[in-house]
Amino acid sequence: MLTEIAEELRAGRPVLVYDFDGRERETDIVFASQFITPEKVRFMRKYGGGLICTTVTEEMASAIGLPYLEDVLRTSSLVPDILLDASDLKYDRNSSFSLTVNHRNTFTGIPDVDRALTISEFARFLGELEEFGERATVEFARRFRSPGHVILLIAREGYFGRRRGHTELSTYLVESAGLIPSATIVEMLSDTGRSMTKEEAMAFASQNSLKFIEGKAIVEEWADGQGNGHGGLRHTAPRPPSLSEGE
Repeated sequence: MLTEIAEELRAGRPVLVYDFDGRERETDIVFASQFITPEKVRFMRKYGGGLICTTVTEEMASAIGLPYLEDVLRTSSLVPDILLDASDLKYDRNSSFSLTVNHRNTFTGIPDVDRALTISEFARFLGELEEFGERATVEFARRFRSPGHVILLIAREGYFGRRRGHTELSTYLVESAGLIPSATIVEMLSDTGRSMTKEEAMAFASQNSLKFIEGKAIVEEWADGQGNGHGGLRHTAPRPPSLSEGE
């Protein structure tokens, strides 16, 4: 199954990733960030509806100087400690949120063309990261500003030994496919006012010829020694447009 998922990602097509029955119980639309276009951003906001976010590995985030947002807030004297109490978080112990960014060549940063530029250029930057060495942070700041309209998420180093969220699941899939280790993801919401159920998301995948995979299958593959450090539903909605790599 992971081989088929990798083929879809390498072709620039979306896959649907459900996390776990005992966790968020949500499905995300996942693209490899390096293939993001305005058409694919539009697909995500129309058929997903949640937050469009872009991932980066913890190792790369450290090289750039990207912090976890939680750490930034904890060091701020303007944020009361009680606000950062996440002991009642229903699905995890920690968030993967980092900074929000816009590419410096965007206007407001929010239209499809702006977000696509930010995301694709962020992936390009990651692909060139080794070339920058100690200049990585300066070069990143030369290309991007914060705050912005693309939410960055940091996948924990080692992946599923520390956290098993969509950030880790999607980044692992993209890296395992041999691509730049950054995924762009969005939660799938339902017309009921809630997140799509697994059954609703599976029906959407079937209706639109998309690959669907559960987190447990991804973690099982990783645990089997394959991970090498890469560490109401719209039943009547019109069929979404084809999303080939060339679009």
